[in-house]
Amino acid sequence: MISPINKKIALIFDLDGTLVHSVPDMHHAISKTLKEFELGSISEEQLQLFVGQGMLKLSERVVKFCGGEQSLVEPVYNSYRKKYSEVPYKYSRYMKGVANTLNYLFEKKIPMSVCTNKRQLVTEKLLGQMNIDHYFKVIVGAQDGIKLKPNKEMVDLVISNLNLDDFSYFMVGDTANDIEAARSAGIKSIFVSGGYTDKSAKVLNPDYVLKDMGELSDFLGV
Repeated sequence: MISPINKKIALIFDLDGTLVHSVPDMHHAISKTLKEFELGSISEEQLQLFVGQGMLKLSERVVKFCGGEQSLVEPVYNSYRKKYSEVPYKYSRYMKGVANTLNYLFEKKIPMSVCTNKRQLVTEKLLGQMNIDHYFKVIVGAQDGIKLKPNKEMVDLVISNLNLDDFSYFMVGDTANDIEAARSAGIKSIFVSGGYTDKSAKVLNPDYVLKDMGELSDFLGV
């Protein structure tokens, strides 16, 4: 358990691999796109390693992995973005411990927000379809004019929009993007194991490490 100087805690969550196991729906969409462009297939496990830096970067990595030409990246991205945006929540599910934890923290009136490299409209749609959007005071996704994590701009935007005085902020995530963004923004990072990274906690060097989201409430002491 941590013991902050004050107990006024605000949480900023990553989405993919932290709150939601969203790869199944991403895989469903990208598989349709790969078939459309007569490219090879990709497994969910491999795709999971490409998640975290936005749809364009994911599309670039997938095209390269499947042996496609660089010229296919933009059309693949446009196709994948359309397909996934239409159906972001069909096969996805909560990461371990998330459902009960979010409900408990909400009842405890802990300010919670989402900061993700997933597109803003898709993020809002996904959270809405999962009926958990009301848990979050601020939702910041990828949008024009804002640099993605690991840059700190998205985290700074969340903190600015929350506008809370004398609160201790914690970025909760599963990849280097989250840890580095928190560090750059001057807030503490909580790494949740079992997400979308192939790097160990020792390599990522977060401030704190959890086995899964089910440990968060006890860890925070709330």
